[in-house]
Amino acid sequence: MSSYQAVPLGAAEGPKSPKPTILTIHVEKIRLIAYIAFWGFAAFAIIVSKLFVWPTMSCDRDGEPAFGKDCTDLKTWFGTNNICMNWDYQPSTQLTALVYPIFEYSLILYLLMSHIQIKNDMLNGIFPADKEKLMNVLFWMKVVLVAWFRMIFVCKVTDEDITIGGLTIGAVVAHTAGFLGLQLGLVFIAFENVLYLTSRKQSFWCFSHEMTVKLSHSYLVSLTIITFIKMFWTISALAAGTPNTIISKSVSELANFGWMLCAAILPIFFALEQMNKDPPMVVTIVNTDMRK
Repeated sequence: MSSYQAVPLGAAEGPKSPKPTILTIHVEKIRLIAYIAFWGFAAFAIIVSKLFVWPTMSCDRDGEPAFGKDCTDLKTWFGTNNICMNWDYQPSTQLTALVYPIFEYSLILYLLMSHIQIKNDMLNGIFPADKEKLMNVLFWMKVVLVAWFRMIFVCKVTDEDITIGGLTIGAVVAHTAGFLGLQLGLVFIAFENVLYLTSRKQSFWCFSHEMTVKLSHSYLVSLTIITFIKMFWTISALAAGTPNTIISKSVSELANFGWMLCAAILPIFFALEQMNKDPPMVVTIVNTDMRK
């Protein structure tokens, strides 16, 4: 991800000048670590749920006894399950929360380093400087939405409804809001990445720049459409209190698969490609004067 070196004292100006620390950072390697960490904490949750959650879960489903995954709140509210079910119930909720920060912190670190890199590219004429305000707004929106995803571990589906003054928020609604925010945040990340890629006139793999632009835009449109289908389906089901009948179970399951492909699998390959093309970023850290 990065390398470290301290420049010898003689390399600084004057005998008492502070020594700078130089960090060599591969921004796309941080992105790769972040997305691998996502699958890591998801795999951990799946294993914990398989060992300790599903064997002990039973319920009555449509007048018939049901067990394990068929008894989830996702199944009740939306008629189908997704990957989130694996960290919805104790002890998986508590244990997964211990390893989840690896994903959160690495993704936020990627957002920060990517933002710094874009700022530097603007100074060097590599990226359009007139998009600075847009990049600044996107940066903070992404950081907030990614950070708030942790609320899935705070607001559990098994909790009582949350009351704030005269406002009552259902436990499932509060729990789901964090995941909705992450979905939107990943769309913003994809938008920025596509804008950054196409503005720099880069090409991916064996494709020409023109084909790369077309494929990038197709990817972004696909992810956006799938995300808003999922969000509409989720919000409408929560508002109605019953599974959404407008979108069939097969369509919702296809949307879940498509979203995971676009939002959590393809970025791994994008990061690998960018790692081979982009040079590392060098960050110099130095105090304005000697510390005492």
